[in-house]
Amino acid sequence: MTYPFRSVSTLTLLLLTSLLTACGFHLRGAMSTASEVSQLSITGNDPVYIRSLSRAMERSGINISEVAPWRINIIRVERDTDQQTVASAGYFEQRITMQVVYQLQTASGLPLGAPVQLTRERYITLNQDAPNAAESEQGVILSELQQELVATTLRRIHSLSEAELSAAAEQARAAAQAQMESTESNRNPLP
Repeated sequence: MTYPFRSVSTLTLLLLTSLLTACGFHLRGAMSTASEVSQLSITGNDPVYIRSLSRAMERSGINISEVAPWRINIIRVERDTDQQTVASAGYFEQRITMQVVYQLQTASGLPLGAPVQLTRERYITLNQDAPNAAESEQGVILSELQQELVATTLRRIHSLSEAELSAAAEQARAAAQAQMESTESNRNPLP
């Protein structure tokens, strides 16, 4: 009779599954958190990163539109690989780094704060006798680093509220107006 063993193993499997779910473990996928920011536009000069970020935002419920009231300007995306150390037997260690700098802005381009810099890096050990494998592994790691940076950017956007963005926009407008008045008064001194 194997019935008691089956029921115990099924019960154990169900218990483990429910414990993993209860502790917050989830497989990678779309973010399911609700965001107050419902519409954004994305600008920048790195189409690969922008496409990845746009897709992730749309999957999470944020509409990407050119007429959105808020904009993410991707200022810089850098991908870098450099050899760190040479080990024995033809192996070497390599550092792979990806950095993204972006800034939240109003639709008209007023900055809503300082630029945000995000960096991720990994170290891998490669065999110098297998250059094709090294290039393939670098590509996979760069893709994973990009996914991590997109997820971090998305979490930061989801943490913002419309009220915070509106208040930052009002402060940016006031600062721009004050600077414009200061420049105008310096140009036209009083008699």
